[in-house]
Amino acid sequence: MNKYSERGGKAARQSAILEAVARGEIATQNDLVRALKKRGIDATQVSISRDVAELGLIKTAGAYKAAAESGAHDPELPLRTFVRKVVPAGPNLTVVRCDTGTAPRVGLILDGLTLPGLAGTLAGDDAVFVATESAAVQRKLIELLESRMTPS
Repeated sequence: MNKYSERGGKAARQSAILEAVARGEIATQNDLVRALKKRGIDATQVSISRDVAELGLIKTAGAYKAAAESGAHDPELPLRTFVRKVVPAGPNLTVVRCDTGTAPRVGLILDGLTLPGLAGTLAGDDAVFVATESAAVQRKLIELLESRMTPS
């Protein structure tokens, strides 16, 4: 019996997932299923999907990364790391361009900002649309984001 036996169950499977992600380029959930199978763990893609969500894995630059690698310990690190460009698209709408696969995380961070007048966000794969209640709030948002972006 190996350390990922069924007695370890979900916790052991998730530990193996984190190890696989840390060691290599895991681009898909099917890659995770195959990596676990090599370690003697049978897991369905459905289980893996739940594990990915519970572990807070994100996909960036074509590979899964653990939450710690993606900036979960510093809630604003994804703004500095993933935001590439901030573009006003009218007096109340701002487009925040991000690395592929990171827009949902950036959108969650923006939703959590204590910026009065931020009406809401809508995240795609590589862009977040941010609605503000006024042009003044939009200017504050843009200043905030640009002050946190890593210079290219």
